Amino acid sequence: MLKNYSLRLLIFVALIALIAAILYSTVLSSFYLSVFPYVLLFFTLISFLSHYIIVKAGQSRITKFSTSFMGITSLKLFLYLIFIIVYLLIDKTNALVFVLTFFILYLLFTVFETSSLLKDLDKK
Repeated sequence: MLKNYSLRLLIFVALIALIAAILYSTVLSSFYLSVFPYVLLFFTLISFLSHYIIVKAGQSRITKFSTSFMGITSLKLFLYLIFIIVYLLIDKTNALVFVLTFFILYLLFTVFETSSLLKDLDKK
């Protein structure tokens, strides 16, 4: 199950990277952030770790799953907020572009994680 998720996640991230490379080299060239690959890596690592923990918790009691799900979701939001604040303190000139980029990646990864989690827990 984790192997399938890892493969789906890699394909998903590669697709995002490809689309971003095309957009940043053409129409959005003036909006490219050098931190973009790190933001993508950050989302990928958080997604993989949270999925791993939630699926492991889902293999036991339902109460442990729901507690783990809520805890992981809260922790992810807190980590995302810290990441945003740290970046904005370092680079205020690109604040709007960074926040928009971060929000788009957040939405994409949230949809991906939710659909993957439903798939993996449905198989069980």
